[in-house]
Amino acid sequence: MANFIQEEDYEVQARQEMLCLLDGTDERSALMKAERFAISQIRKYIGGRYDCDTLFSATGEDRDAYIVMITIDIVIYHLWAKKAPKSIPTHRKERYSDVLDWLTNVGSGEMPTDLPQLSTDDYKGDVRISSRYKPNDNKY
Repeated sequence: MANFIQEEDYEVQARQEMLCLLDGTDERSALMKAERFAISQIRKYIGGRYDCDTLFSATGEDRDAYIVMITIDIVIYHLWAKKAPKSIPTHRKERYSDVLDWLTNVGSGEMPTDLPQLSTDDYKGDVRISSRYKPNDNKY
């Protein structure tokens, strides 16, 4: 499996039979690809505010359990969407929607969390400077 998610992490949220159904290969190539996509998706939502390199380089018990859980939720949802997009279980859709809501709120700073924050030098803040004048007017 990938470095961040371990095989035994899936046991909490999915039966082995379901994982075999979603990824029929012995080497779990679709599952590993979906993990990379899920981690990338999480980085896009919260990477401007939180240190995703530190977050996803953690191993074993040092990993954030909630991030492991939502990563697995995203992985399973995307695998279902690929195999049978019209028959994704309702609870999978709800969990995926909850994950996206949480990521959106955390990424925008509306919801506090204990994730490792970027240093202030790396932080890409929410401040935007604009003018009502067009840039070519030279009126600021």
